[in-house]
Parts: sequence; structure tokens; C-alpha cells
Amino acid sequence: MPGLVFLLKGKFIPPKQITTTFEGKTVIVTGSNTGVGYETALKYVQLAASTVILGVRSLQKGEIAKSQIEKTTGRTGVVQVWQLDMASFESIDAFAKRVGGLQKVDVAVLNAGVFSRTFKLSESGWETNLQVNTLGTALLAILLTPKLQASRTADSPAHLVVATSTGHIDVQLKPQDKDQLLHKYNSDLSIGPYQQHVASKLFMMWITRELAYRCLNGKGKPTVIFNDACPGPCRSDVARDWDTTLWTVIKGIGSFLALRPAENGARVLVGASTLGDDSNGRWWSADGNYAP
Repeated sequence: MPGLVFLLKGKFIPPKQITTTFEGKTVIVTGSNTGVGYETALKYVQLAASTVILGVRSLQKGEIAKSQIEKTTGRTGVVQVWQLDMASFESIDAFAKRVGGLQKVDVAVLNAGVFSRTFKLSESGWETNLQVNTLGTALLAILLTPKLQASRTADSPAHLVVATSTGHIDVQLKPQDKDQLLHKYNSDLSIGPYQQHVASKLFMMWITRELAYRCLNGKGKPTVIFNDACPGPCRSDVARDWDTTLWTVIKGIGSFLALRPAENGARVLVGASTLGDDSNGRWWSADGNYAP
């Protein structure tokens, strides 16, 4: 797991505040009714985005988030709530088709994710972390890319940001599994929840990098700027499946000692959507630096 220095730095040295205007821009944020996703959507509204779409599993919770954002910012008619279940390929496809009807999309932040405590399969037969963090996110990224490409202009590049985890550096891959990684992580109950989670994030990072490469134009310039971004250790409910007494105690201690406000994590995700062409395909970390 990320070291103590990294955790303490994230706690006491927050990322810089974002002041870039998003006036006239249409932004999509998934997993945005709570935690880092909510704070990210809120920040885009505060930064003058014309339309901010909350992609959420629960429309009821999405409407509550919308009301809170409107109350906080004093801006109405900006936030829209759209249903999106990242555990369902059908829901993702329906969401993307609806996006296709928009005039444009300037920024998509794919923040929705899970951290499952137990090994569970989705209705499609995929382990939950793989379903949501890898396959569902990859499908949505691929389906949104044409709209993002069509929306870009010379003065306004299109951005797709995927929320990831610094924990990807801890993934323990074995050479003998290199040709069957998805099968391995979809069937091996001995891997453990942490490795399962961070591996699902690493696999998506590989996909993001491949998309960045495939979406270069004839001059080698990105038609969409793709970035993975780690919001850092924030207070959120991404580990909502960990509902044990021990985890509640650990989370409480961790929140006091190391976890930072979700708003700090939102700075990282929003900041990633302001980066230039030279960042394409790179990882934007919680301390504000990007690397291959």
C-alpha cells in the first residue's frame, strides 16, 4: 500500500485549488452523488460549466446531490441527473447512446468505482471490481470517445479522466498469468480484496494508455486527452462494502490520521481535465505531478 510519507503528505499538503474556468463546457462525472465524485461535480459547477451531468446508479440520490449543489452554488439549470449503473453493460450502453444526443461533451470524468470486501460476480459473470473498475469503465470510455472527438475544437481540447489508485504500484502479477490475467482475477478467490481492487485499477490504466495512443491524429496529436488521475486517500464511501465493526474502527482512525477531505481529491480530478497535449496517456497523481 502507499507509504506513510505519501499518506501524510496527502493529508497535510493538499493539491492546489483549481481556478480554470469551464464556462460554456459540458461535463460528465460518474459516481457523482457522493464523495469525491460529488465534490468534483460541485467544483465544475462552481467553475462556471454550462452543463454538468451526474451519472449515478440511484436517481433519487442523484437528485439529492443536485439539490445540494444548487444550494451551495446558487446556480440552477446546470446539473442534470442521468441513470448509470457501471455493473451493467446494458446501462452503460444506454447512457452512452443518450450522450450521443447531446450537442457536445467537453469533459468526461469516469470516477465511479468499487472496492469489494468479498469475491462476488456481477450479473454478467465478472468479479465486481473487474466489472466496474475495469470492464465497465473501459466500455464507457470507448463509447464516449467519438462524442468527445467530435466536440473538440482548436481552442478547446476534449478530456477524458479516469479516477485510479496509487495502489496500482502494489499489484503482484505473476509471469505465468500474463496471457490470462482477466481469467485469473475473475476466478482466483485466493488473491484477496486489496490485490483484486488495485489490479482492476491497473488494468484500466493500461486501457487508458492504449486509448491515448489509438486516438492520435495524423500529426501525432491527441484528438482526446486521456489521463488517469489518483485523487489520493480521501474520505469517501468507495469501500462501502466493508461494513464490519473492525473496518469502521480502522476507517475512523485512518480518517483522523491520513485521509483528507473529498474536496481535495476533486482538485486532482478537475485539475487533470485542464492538462495539455503533453500529458496525454499519463498518470496524474495526488501530489499534482504526472508520470508515464
